[in-house]
Amino acid sequence: MFKRIWTADMIESHIYSTHSNKEPLNSHYYATHYPSVYAAAERIFGSWGEAITACGFDYSDIRKYKVWNRSKVTETIREMAATGQQLSSQKAQTNHKSLYMAAIRYYKSWGKAVMAAGIDYSVIRERRSMSILEIKTEIIKLHKAGVDLSYCNMRKNYQYLLAYGMKKLGEGSWDAARKVCGIKTNYRIPPSKRKIKRVPLVPAEA
Repeated sequence: MFKRIWTADMIESHIYSTHSNKEPLNSHYYATHYPSVYAAAERIFGSWGEAITACGFDYSDIRKYKVWNRSKVTETIREMAATGQQLSSQKAQTNHKSLYMAAIRYYKSWGKAVMAAGIDYSVIRERRSMSILEIKTEIIKLHKAGVDLSYCNMRKNYQYLLAYGMKKLGEGSWDAARKVCGIKTNYRIPPSKRKIKRVPLVPAEA
């Protein structure tokens, strides 16, 4: 089987073509979708970042995962506060996922990271007194939008709603919380085999 022998010029041309097609240029994407190009770039340029730099791109703007440390986390949070960005846990999970995960890693919670940045988190926290009606409404809204309401996906992308649902609706169970909202789908089986059971989803009064 013919095996292409990559040169520096060929790699750069491939990167320019990928960029023109509006595909990502980060290392994870290339290693997954174009492994031979990625391996050749690592060998010829020394690293994927160097290959991107050789093409005239700023790799710090392209890389999928930022390099975080404790100081970078608090510095970024202060910059967000200074520019008027919302600092609630929900907003951080939705709009700044890598920062949020780094905050959890270094400070154990988003609130502690915010406080480490010198900001009173109790003042900006959005979800402190989320009512039962609000919880149901948000869960139902996600369901209607076709969001995967499995425990794993909720823990990954909607931790605040998972926690409130389990606490206030399901007595510690996320499955029970979904059923309280009228959602009967069995999320424990593979998505391809699920039978979506829909019932009229009308939020009950708190």
